[in-house]
Amino acid sequence: MKKMITNICLLTCTAAVLLLAAFFLSHDSPIPVQIPRLDAAELTAQKEANQHAQQEAARKARLRRVFLCQEDADCIIVDKDPCGCTVGPQGVVAINVNYTADFDKFYGSKMVTKACPTQLSREKECSPTARGVCKAGTCKIIY
Repeated sequence: MKKMITNICLLTCTAAVLLLAAFFLSHDSPIPVQIPRLDAAELTAQKEANQHAQQEAARKARLRRVFLCQEDADCIIVDKDPCGCTVGPQGVVAINVNYTADFDKFYGSKMVTKACPTQLSREKECSPTARGVCKAGTCKIIY
């Protein structure tokens, strides 16, 4: 009798598992999956954005070399702003003398004609004793 009750329990459990499996696997529609699609215009725009990013990275790499040096004689002080020292220390920067053309290409396009203050800044970077020197491989201004 015990064996018969055990068999009935096993048969009932098996039937329940089969019914539950059938219930969970019987969806009327599959799970929706949305895959984004790129049309030709979006793909072209994405390529152009990547090219622009690569060009910008190359331009910044060229600009970084403008500040690299090996000795003090490599460095000079130039105007970073059209007003130069009249706007204070942010108007000047020390760069490598061999890369002034690259510096002009980068900052020349950003310079806008504007009214400048009439007095020179009294900041240390604009003092008559200020000069460009090479510190740790980078041009800096000392006073």
